[in-house]
Amino acid sequence: MKRLRLFRNGTYVDQGQVCHYSDPDVANCIKRLAEQAKTVLAHGIPSLNILPLEPLKIPNIRLRQHKAPKSGFKYDAWFSDVELRGLTNYSFNKLDVYPEELKVTTNISLPHLAMGGEYVVIGEFQMLPVESTGKMAANFTQCTAALVAVGAKVHKRIVVRDANVNLKCSGPMSADLMEAHSTTNEMEMITNHLVSMHSSEIAKEIQPAVETALAMVLEDLANKFLKRVPSNMVFPN
Repeated sequence: MKRLRLFRNGTYVDQGQVCHYSDPDVANCIKRLAEQAKTVLAHGIPSLNILPLEPLKIPNIRLRQHKAPKSGFKYDAWFSDVELRGLTNYSFNKLDVYPEELKVTTNISLPHLAMGGEYVVIGEFQMLPVESTGKMAANFTQCTAALVAVGAKVHKRIVVRDANVNLKCSGPMSADLMEAHSTTNEMEMITNHLVSMHSSEIAKEIQPAVETALAMVLEDLANKFLKRVPSNMVFPN
């Protein structure tokens, strides 16, 4: 069986068996490799052009809520220089492999995700204008992520054509807006009120953006690994 070697800054880190579809224990094989890869993924793998996952850097996030939820808060928000920490502190709850469908599904635990960055918000709260800039910090605890990755055969390669993440957090969620600045003192008071009264709701609004970022990272990570592994070593011809 071929070996998959991982390098960091040109230095040998670890090796393990490529997980083959014919192995009846293929799911546990993938789990073992994923567990072994935690430290490597946290620091990144330059030889595969894989950036560090601790922290995961997200250039920007755009949120929009114009449907006037119960809170009465309608807004447009931009987050930049976002960093997400805690991704490599994962543990597997379940993993299933469907070779004929080129599909993998898994459920992992993420005890704590911390997100930070800069923000710009404009909108209105109960007919009052809101605009604010500053820094944002959000925390998600006791989370599970259901991951679904579907592949496709392209010539002699396997690629992940679609990845989906569904993040659920049963623990406390919170969001804080710090160093907030607005045009008027009234606007700053409204912003502070929104944060103090609706921090968990604000965190829930950010959650879908976290799901999208995780799906993009999963897809990119898998495709960079698959580029180095012959397709007949992973799934049947």
